[in-house]
Amino acid sequence: MTIEDATFVVTDTETTGTKAASNRIIEIGAVKVEAGEITDRFQQLVNPERTIPSRITHLTGITTGMVFDQPTMESVMPQYLDFLGDGILVAHNLPFDLRFLNAECSRLGLDDLPNQTLCSLRLARRLLPGLRSKGLSRLAQFYGINVNGRHRALGDAEATGIILQRFFRQLDFEHDIHDVHEVLAFQNRKYTKVRKAPKHLKKLREDVLPDLPDAPGVYFLKTSSGKILYIGKAKQLSERVRSYFTAIESKDARKRKLMSKVRRVEWTETDTELEALLLESRLIKEKKPSYNKAQKRYRHRPFIKLQTDEEFPRVGWQRAISDDGAEYYGPLRSRKQAELVIEVISRFFGLRECDDSELSLGQRCLYADMERCTAPCENDDAERYGQQVERVRQFLRGQDTSVLDDLDERMQQASRHLEFEKAATFRDWLQTLDRMLEKQKAVAAPVLDHNAALVQPHKDEGTADVFLVRFGKFTASLCVTCPATPDEVRLLTDAVKTAFLDAGDRPDALTKRDQDEIRLLSHWMYMHRSELISVRWQGGTPSDFAARIADVINGPADLSEAA
Repeated sequence: MTIEDATFVVTDTETTGTKAASNRIIEIGAVKVEAGEITDRFQQLVNPERTIPSRITHLTGITTGMVFDQPTMESVMPQYLDFLGDGILVAHNLPFDLRFLNAECSRLGLDDLPNQTLCSLRLARRLLPGLRSKGLSRLAQFYGINVNGRHRALGDAEATGIILQRFFRQLDFEHDIHDVHEVLAFQNRKYTKVRKAPKHLKKLREDVLPDLPDAPGVYFLKTSSGKILYIGKAKQLSERVRSYFTAIESKDARKRKLMSKVRRVEWTETDTELEALLLESRLIKEKKPSYNKAQKRYRHRPFIKLQTDEEFPRVGWQRAISDDGAEYYGPLRSRKQAELVIEVISRFFGLRECDDSELSLGQRCLYADMERCTAPCENDDAERYGQQVERVRQFLRGQDTSVLDDLDERMQQASRHLEFEKAATFRDWLQTLDRMLEKQKAVAAPVLDHNAALVQPHKDEGTADVFLVRFGKFTASLCVTCPATPDEVRLLTDAVKTAFLDAGDRPDALTKRDQDEIRLLSHWMYMHRSELISVRWQGGTPSDFAARIADVINGPADLSEAA
């Protein structure tokens, strides 16, 4: 009989304890699986004629009061046996449920259940050996199954039924098993006889994996003809690439399909993880591998624009950066976040929102009446306005977080007055701005003025990575010992000269690739903010700047800005 033609009755029981001889069933749930679908359901609470222990109530939610008026097993068992019929009895950890069902049958003077049996836990152990836990909760999580009524008999039976269907598809695809007798035999196979690794994977494991370096870089998973299927980056190539060849059966369907096509593995080493991150993004956009879902195109991220080239600067947002005299901060995640930042600046700092023609009229507007503008049109106080612009600048650099304190107070006040919608709005603003300001604090400069050396000490290795950033973009890296040797300081001086003096003038505009790499650098700095020491380029000679960097490397790791 084929699996499609068979009837599987997936059953789960809730009990008063773990010992079938002395404990009782308090609920039976079951579903019928036929032709790959759940076609019928059975659920019944059972009066065990005894008190349900509190620990069982805590686990299942079933109380003694809930089963007090329910039928006893004497009337429930015949109903369940009728539902079971001659179907194949399935359960997750079958011996437990089968012991209780047979014990209840024995008390009623009935024979043990004669049905063929299948344990989904045994199938899981053979089909998913790489999955650490094979419990029902973990399997449901692994397959993305939403379990309604977890730890209730019908809910667990339905989840097991859906998982059973996934197992049948995997048995068909990976083991060419279609018949019931093959499935029943498979659950008892010795683990060593369940699966042999495909020849192409075995060859890659033996010939390629031993050569992987313990270094950062970008790796390429390819077909036999050299077509790139996937590009990834790694902090440690040996560990990352090996993970693809470990416990393949426990990975999602997309990764299993990918590994079925991989015949070649290649890689390019980089000096640092940051360089691997930038190279990966560049190559994905260039090659567009079929199994890469993200980073295939450049995304237009918004930047906050502080128009300091005006007498009374305004603030707005823009997706493209040019050297037009304004200061650009970011990038931000989305237009929505950019508009939120502008709204907060308008509310808390009072920069004008009108254009130059309206400003020239010299008349107060509604925003001034709402105290959202300092009204430079009316008072023409450039000095006072300039103080507010400087506060905005400090805010956008993440150095003035007083707005967060104000928002928190407004949230608390709204909550005290039972204005919960307003409180929720302030809470959302607070969370969004807190993360944004943390990212800005790591950079602490407008994009085109971000010129610095980022020092990342590695105390356990006695080294430090130095990353040179010019006009907001990564330009070069060096690894030096702690303390830095005179030769390393000379190399650092040459690198500084190349990056900060020989690289040319500020760019007139940034390309999409430039802006994408600025985004990646910003995110990387945020993720490593507790490890990085920033040394600002303030002009002078390359040797002086290299000496300042060396002082940071040689000195105690005070992870504050070394301006």
